[in-house]
Amino acid sequence: MRHKAKDNFFSRRILIIGIPSVLLIFAVYLFFNFDDIYFNYNPKKATFSKLEKIRKEKKAKVTHYLDQQKARGVQTCQNNDINDYFKKLHYLYKNQGYSSMEYALIEHSINTLFVTELDKFYDILFIDSEGDIFFTVKKENDFLGNIHEDRFNGISLYEKMRNVEIRETEFVDYEHYSVSDEPASFFISTVFEGNKIEGYIVLQLPINDINSILTDRHGLGRTGEVYLVNYNQLMITQSRFIDDNTILTKQIDTESVRNALLEKRGNRIIDDYRDKRVFSSYEQFNYEGTEWIIIAEIDEDEVVTEIYRGREKELFKKVTDYLADYSYHKDMQKIFAQDWKQNNNCVKVDFKEFQKNKDNQLLYTEGVATCTAMTVSYPGKFGYLLHITPTDGSYKRIGYLTRLFLRDNYTDFVNRVMKSINRYDILQSEKSLLRFGVVATHDESFKNIVHKLIDNEIELSQIKVLFKKNSQKVDIVFDYQNDNMWTQWGSGFNMMYTDEYEYVPDFGEIIKRLSNYNSV
Repeated sequence: MRHKAKDNFFSRRILIIGIPSVLLIFAVYLFFNFDDIYFNYNPKKATFSKLEKIRKEKKAKVTHYLDQQKARGVQTCQNNDINDYFKKLHYLYKNQGYSSMEYALIEHSINTLFVTELDKFYDILFIDSEGDIFFTVKKENDFLGNIHEDRFNGISLYEKMRNVEIRETEFVDYEHYSVSDEPASFFISTVFEGNKIEGYIVLQLPINDINSILTDRHGLGRTGEVYLVNYNQLMITQSRFIDDNTILTKQIDTESVRNALLEKRGNRIIDDYRDKRVFSSYEQFNYEGTEWIIIAEIDEDEVVTEIYRGREKELFKKVTDYLADYSYHKDMQKIFAQDWKQNNNCVKVDFKEFQKNKDNQLLYTEGVATCTAMTVSYPGKFGYLLHITPTDGSYKRIGYLTRLFLRDNYTDFVNRVMKSINRYDILQSEKSLLRFGVVATHDESFKNIVHKLIDNEIELSQIKVLFKKNSQKVDIVFDYQNDNMWTQWGSGFNMMYTDEYEYVPDFGEIIKRLSNYNSV
């Protein structure tokens, strides 16, 4: 009985000690994995929550940066030395003393202060009460001009100075400043002699730092971006997806911009300026009288891909069953083997081989049984056809020891082809234009192939899978020009090739259906 009591004592003690430990471990797990858990539970709400957080952080950074520059500008303009320089240079300007030694010494002092104290600014302009621009650091063609000249018509900086009496520091929104031939904003500070306005010190601020804040894509995944839009619906920052300049050149007329002008802030799934479906979180805000819209977005395709990545084990089984039972379109076009094989406009891809083509030829391969075929197309530009064997890393039974045993017989066609495409064939902004097809009579490989493509920043919406588990083999004809594929399943004389590939939904669409994405 004593032993039994002793056992019960220690059992209770272990239980008492164990429960807090388990709870602590669980709490730690939740702390570090909450975002993933929440995303798997409700991907749409989790995505909008993350975009809102990023949008607010970016907005805070932008306004903090501008406040810093304004404070530096105000401090500089209140500097007694700067005010003395302003007045002395204005006297020299009015009395034709710009060739004097005194002018050279003052200019040197201002340039030194500009480099050491105002390094974030592009230029500093001294303008008198009559509109004469009597000093600039850069000496561009605004120097010694007057703000009332016709050549300055339409420039917001000068329009504001012509029409508004400025007594406190004013901000002028970013626009294309033709004098410098680049986007610029301005802070205008007034120089007083008592209560009388002597003139203005204007600090010209380039777009670079604002652009850097918003194009820092930490935490934005493969397709996320944050950008600013002005009240004229022009993008103020550089697009992640367009190589050409978009700053003050790209008009953004999307649902998010229109709604931001009406309802200030919100979250929606919309078609963005690329006509891509995106999660969009937007807010209109005011900085120093200037209305801006800040927008944080991420492609819906990436969200769907991440749903699959987080629930891969569960969803892959559903995808396999879905594809195995898929009912293909009944009115498919057909081509006969003799119609295409007799001409010379085709290239054969043999067993354990891949070929690239960009000469408008058809690529074809035959006898894909235990192997797997994969196509890659950039429609109208180039295509690849891969005949992947069971000694490739795409097959699930290929582990580390097997790779050692296979040695030179081991292949990794997917990563090898993707490396070549990334290095030689496309710009990174073109990656979303690629299309991938996977064709197999088994499920031994396409899970790993999809996984490898995701690791290469390919979204599920870019991938289609043809899978017929009851077929012994499949022959394939591939037309990369139009991203068309014809397949002949099984064996037989004069069997027809059918274009089933055109009608099967992409992998991303299948995941939407199977994960209840549309009902969340």
